[in-house]
Amino acid sequence: MGQTHLYLIRTHRSNSRAAEQQNGDMEEILIQRACRRRAQQLQQQLLQHQQGPQRQRRRQERIFRPRTTLHGLREHDIIQRYRLNWQAIQQLLRNIEPQLTPTLLTPRTIPTETKLLAVLHMLASGSFQTTGALVAGISQPSFSAFLPKVLDAIIGLTPCHICFPNTLQKQQETKQGVYLISGFPHVLGAIDCTHVRLVPSAATEHLYRNRKHTHSINVQAIFDHQGLITNFVAKYPGIVHDSFIFRHCTINEHFQDGRCGNGLLVGKYKNLLIYTLHSNPLGHTTHSPQQQHVDRNTLRS
Repeated sequence: MGQTHLYLIRTHRSNSRAAEQQNGDMEEILIQRACRRRAQQLQQQLLQHQQGPQRQRRRQERIFRPRTTLHGLREHDIIQRYRLNWQAIQQLLRNIEPQLTPTLLTPRTIPTETKLLAVLHMLASGSFQTTGALVAGISQPSFSAFLPKVLDAIIGLTPCHICFPNTLQKQQETKQGVYLISGFPHVLGAIDCTHVRLVPSAATEHLYRNRKHTHSINVQAIFDHQGLITNFVAKYPGIVHDSFIFRHCTINEHFQDGRCGNGLLVGKYKNLLIYTLHSNPLGHTTHSPQQQHVDRNTLRS
């Protein structure tokens, strides 16, 4: 019994020492963790002090405004807002809709009609993207995302609608149409330039200052007997003269090469003189358009 009692006492003592050692290790581990957490807190406080006070960003609630459509608008209001009538807008919408229809349709997908109306309103009013987006009932980032796509789709239709008479049949139809209106023969179109105002950058400000001391781009346009644009050049600044634009456009090359036959272009030029631009039907070489008064009887013969 004595030996058994002694064995139990020794075992109890060894177990107590192991428990005390284990408790000491746990206390040391907890102290180390507390020190690490305290060090991290001090480091975060130091960074916040260096960066200064930061305002917490509040999440804004999304607001879905009613989208703009043509329903309920009178023809006069449509033309005043978009510079196009209802029929022209619908035709333009049918032409560009295959290129702008999204692959994934959701309840919040912006309709193609809303995209087109937003871009047309911005172009017609000369306003900024914020104003166009507000009128269309969409956000400015969304408007900025689809604006290049809509413009590219519209520009892609240019060859189908703006085409100078390049065949003998079309040239004869245009000449006949102008002659029935004015009695002036062999006319393929009326040409003129106009200045469209803009705000240029400071580096190129002197190039866009025109003769009226305003900033603009000089735009050349040719119209036929129906009032349709058959040629359009809009890439030269306001300092460039009208004659320079014509000398460097493709239509001038067509007249010089004889593709337009005995066709003429008429328009205003310096003190309302008749400005005739024509190819040389007699085969002589001409290097520049000539300014002259034209006798109708001579041209008719």
